[in-house]
Amino acid sequence: MRFLANIQPRYIIASTVAVALLMFGSAFIESRQSRNELLHVLQEHSLSLAETIERGSANVVLSTEQIEHQLSARLLNNAYYIARLDSLNLLTGHDLQAFATANDIYRINLFNRRGEKVLGSHDPLPHVTALRDKFSPREMLKPILQGTQTTLIIGLRQARFEEGQRYAVAIRRTKPGGGAVVLNVDAAELIEFRKRIGIGKLVKDLGDNYGIDYVVLQDREGILAATSQVEEMSSFGRDSVLGRAAERDTVFTRQVEFNGHETFEVVKRLTIEGSTAGVLRIGLSMDELRSAEERMNRRVLVISIVLVAIGALVFTAIIVSQNYRLVSQKYAVIQSFTGNILENMQDAVVTMDSENRITIFNRQAERLFATKSANIIGKRMDEVAGSASKCLSIIFSTSEQELGLECSPNQRRVVSLSRSSTRKPDGSLESRTAVIKDLTEERRLEREIQRKQKLTAMGELASGVAHEVRNPLNAISMIAQRYEREFLPRSGVKEYRSLTQVLKKESARVNAIVQQFLIFARPPKLTITEIPVLQFVSHVSTLFEGQAESKGVHFSLDCQSDGLVRIDSDQMTQALLNLLQNALDATARGGAISLRVAHNGGHVVFDVTDTGVGMPPDKIERVFDLYFTTKPEGTGVGMSITQQIVSQHHGTIEVQSEPGKGTKISIGIPV
Repeated sequence: MRFLANIQPRYIIASTVAVALLMFGSAFIESRQSRNELLHVLQEHSLSLAETIERGSANVVLSTEQIEHQLSARLLNNAYYIARLDSLNLLTGHDLQAFATANDIYRINLFNRRGEKVLGSHDPLPHVTALRDKFSPREMLKPILQGTQTTLIIGLRQARFEEGQRYAVAIRRTKPGGGAVVLNVDAAELIEFRKRIGIGKLVKDLGDNYGIDYVVLQDREGILAATSQVEEMSSFGRDSVLGRAAERDTVFTRQVEFNGHETFEVVKRLTIEGSTAGVLRIGLSMDELRSAEERMNRRVLVISIVLVAIGALVFTAIIVSQNYRLVSQKYAVIQSFTGNILENMQDAVVTMDSENRITIFNRQAERLFATKSANIIGKRMDEVAGSASKCLSIIFSTSEQELGLECSPNQRRVVSLSRSSTRKPDGSLESRTAVIKDLTEERRLEREIQRKQKLTAMGELASGVAHEVRNPLNAISMIAQRYEREFLPRSGVKEYRSLTQVLKKESARVNAIVQQFLIFARPPKLTITEIPVLQFVSHVSTLFEGQAESKGVHFSLDCQSDGLVRIDSDQMTQALLNLLQNALDATARGGAISLRVAHNGGHVVFDVTDTGVGMPPDKIERVFDLYFTTKPEGTGVGMSITQQIVSQHHGTIEVQSEPGKGTKISIGIPV
């Protein structure tokens, strides 16, 4: 105490002022750092929103294209049926009207080769015929009428006489003389759907969220879409940043004034399907930042006054500690908000800093790379173990938008990539971000749909051919029987008998082939029973192992399932025997064939593997086509029937093959 009493006041004042200056400077620096950190969080938040809009816009475009594709496929299927009836002279206007009503088709019109309407599903109303044509059917159908195309997707167009829009397709008439069959539907629902899921709706919905001042999509002509708060924005001519953002894939950040207050704005080019749609401007509210700064300034002032007044170093430390905790809490809230968005995204997101160290690795990325974020974050790209390092290198170096990657062992995935980068104020690279969408299942479903469509078309063709061949074939067989019973030549009786027997035998053989076609066109109804898996495959093995032994091929059965499966036992036996027989035909003496059965998720999987000659990719694509075969004496029907049986069981069938290394065919049946 005496020591304190001996200290001169000037030293106390000097110490207090020094400590005050020290703490004031420290608080000021802390405030600036906190501001920079909050600005960085706002920037990351806005980039996530921009990526969300870009991916959402791409999904909107893909959804619209998929709907139009399905609509075109439905109309074309109906058009082929109409063309078939037309070629048989079985159509009347009443028939067309009934068909249009039953299939929800607005109009069906038949035109001759001069583009003149010869038959329609609806007679034109008097007030419509008095209106002026908006377009010429002859010009619209020119590719078909001139014979350069057999199918024409006309798409959206204005109605010829009335108001509104239609969606139309056309095919060539198979009737002698040519012409076109045109089908269209009312496009009002399709147009309304576009409005409901369009980019403008997406922008408006995002703008309604708290903390977002505005979202604007604009190009050099003006504003394309904006939130309701926007009345006027700077144009390309008055704002050089917009022009630079539109010309390169770089993110620009700045603070601008909007409706009388400061806003943190991010400017980024919006690219959809490889084309630039415009410039995306996202304004985030800086109210929280300004509030934090104002609170910081007030606390610093209080600290300075308290330090000067009483020289309480401890109190100053407490105030600074409180300020630090407050800023940290706000920062944690913003960081948690951004982290939740990233973690719940359906796409994988990976971000690297300027030193190639991974800073963001969300939950979807963990699934894609089959590793935990704790094993990735903080490491350089070349320090990551396994196939993930090579995969990351490809992702951040390639310019392709869609490619196949093996980011985890034995898991090849088809992905689409979207990359972006952020830069510091001095122009140097700050970070790079890749958004990775897994398209593997989507592409598999597309192939499955295409395969089923092919089978349907081939089945209809087989049915038509079989019916056309069967009638004259029956007549030939009956004539041969009558010749054998009722006529006897005066000479060459033995040769005559031989010829009639050959004629009857060949007629019966052709009739058997026709019957096989009809079975493919109209498959028998399934008789589903519940059967133990082991019992079923043991029966199939018993039927096949004798054939394999006689050819000198080793056959093995590996059943790892002891459960039950609901199938049509006879038809599934036929399907597996078809696969095993094909494997036997492709495997030389001394080779091996295996039948392996196991559970995989909700499916029982039957794997037929051989060590035969294998197939190149072009033949794998056609293996299920009707009449396609690589065997000299094959009919090309077995694999098509197998696929049809699997499809009737709501199952899947996949082929993996490599020339010289054998083939593996997997059938998955739902449990």
